[in-house]
Amino acid sequence: MSQVWQVADPVPAPAAAQFPAYPPALLQLLWNRGLRTQEAMDAYLAPDWNRDTFPPSLFRNMDAAVSRVFDALSKGDMIAVHGDYDADGVSGSAVLLTAMRDICRSLVSPNGGAAYDEKKLTFYLPHREKEGYGVAIPTVETLVRERNAKLMITVDCGISNKPAIDRAKELGMDTIVCDHHTMPAELPERAILIHPLVPGETYPNKHLCGTGVAFKLASALIHEARKRGGTLPDGYEKWLLDLVAIATVTDVMPLVGENRALEAYGLKVLNKTRRLGLKKLLELAGSKGPVDTTTIGFQIGPRLNAAGRMEHASGALELLLAEDDLAAAHFANHLQEANEARQEASERMYQAAKASIGDAGDQKLIIAAGEGWSPGLVGLVASKLVNDYRRPVLVVGHENGHHVGSGRSVPGYDITATVRAAAEHMDKFGGHPQACGFSVTGADKFALASQAMRAYAELNLTAEQMVPTLAVDAEIALEDADWALLEHLEKLQPFGEGNRPPVFCARGLLVSGVDPVGADGKHLRLAVRSPRGKIVRMIGFRFGHLLGTLRLGQTVDVAFELGVNEWNGRRDIQFKITDLKL
Repeated sequence: MSQVWQVADPVPAPAAAQFPAYPPALLQLLWNRGLRTQEAMDAYLAPDWNRDTFPPSLFRNMDAAVSRVFDALSKGDMIAVHGDYDADGVSGSAVLLTAMRDICRSLVSPNGGAAYDEKKLTFYLPHREKEGYGVAIPTVETLVRERNAKLMITVDCGISNKPAIDRAKELGMDTIVCDHHTMPAELPERAILIHPLVPGETYPNKHLCGTGVAFKLASALIHEARKRGGTLPDGYEKWLLDLVAIATVTDVMPLVGENRALEAYGLKVLNKTRRLGLKKLLELAGSKGPVDTTTIGFQIGPRLNAAGRMEHASGALELLLAEDDLAAAHFANHLQEANEARQEASERMYQAAKASIGDAGDQKLIIAAGEGWSPGLVGLVASKLVNDYRRPVLVVGHENGHHVGSGRSVPGYDITATVRAAAEHMDKFGGHPQACGFSVTGADKFALASQAMRAYAELNLTAEQMVPTLAVDAEIALEDADWALLEHLEKLQPFGEGNRPPVFCARGLLVSGVDPVGADGKHLRLAVRSPRGKIVRMIGFRFGHLLGTLRLGQTVDVAFELGVNEWNGRRDIQFKITDLKL
């Protein structure tokens, strides 16, 4: 389906005169991002830790959480970190376990030994297929009866698990919830809640990922450890930001405000990370050059997630906690193999799902279901299908009457609200406006749930939300896409959700070369000549389907992103096609 280009209006002349220090191209990009004051522009271009991040103490329950953790450490009680099985939950669990481990090592008792025992730290990650998302009652019973845990800290889960947390309290185990997911009908009021969205919460940033919330608790614990004589140096907590950077990108949190600062500083840490497992993982992934949000999105994130999708997420957590080269290499190799298996399996499922859907017609919500489809892969397939059909998609795997599904949405449409409309038929569900997960037992209940969700989409999804649009920052001449413009673009990084890479368009370009790229011809290399005679070569990933349509001498309009291509020591400006109109 062709995209509608929404080209941003030029900066008004009076506004342009107000900011003479900014080159016109850079000012246009800042203006497009809603920045209207010198202060806002300066903060955006140069994130500052002290100015742009908030102290953990702004969480209203932070003092209570810190006190409870140190009470458990002082008594020698077992503390269990219960994370989610995705990259956010795994990274956040590693943040807390690393911080508490190092706190134990930094505090010395009067007799000269360690004041706290790091062996009293344990973790639990649920199995995606066998247990599903969140904290379950059997899990808390296991933690209490088999591991003798007295305190459970959840990461990236817990807010929707009131029954399990109530059961934990009955068994004598307290709970601290570090989460960021949508509010349920009933909160687990018997837990200490560290969550930016809880009604009445005073923490300003409402868009922290689960690891970001865990980082705030870890920072508060480190501050308290120093007050108690711990030897952790000032700034130690910033070494945990490598994992915050990873999770903020993989969980698709907006890179604005505090998140932009956390990501900017996190990338600096990630590029000199001390984590042996991450170093080995990047090596196996073939990562070259600086690590950025693209590296996270396409190399680090998929490998961390592959563990939970294909087997068990504990391998990813062990990788992040590894303290010797042998363990780091072992877990990195394991994740590399899991990721390769994940790629093959998800492609097979994607092709099967697309074949089952066929022509989507006028249905507003697509539901694709298949027997034996892995619950670990349904979300990946849903993401691909949303791009294909430009409407919300639910992909569901079922086996022995048990249905596990994952949904992805188009901008502006709340997919979790869609699932909530069928809550009476579901075992459990949760998620964000753009992504959700759910489970249903029984074919009849699944049919009723599907009917309710389709009805909700028919009433609430507008025709406008189903039309693919492309936000274009500016129409430019190819002659203006030069190294000076590239330097301005560098200042806008890190890119991600809420701060997409700038897109430009050029019109009236003459096609002077068309070639397939890749063994299967999925990609396209295009040479075009501008009206003023400049020839530029462009790369169009997944534009190979146009090979039979484009012809020499044809005139096209192209939307593109700019980057740098490095090959054999040579650096060239890369034009990456975003959309193309004949």
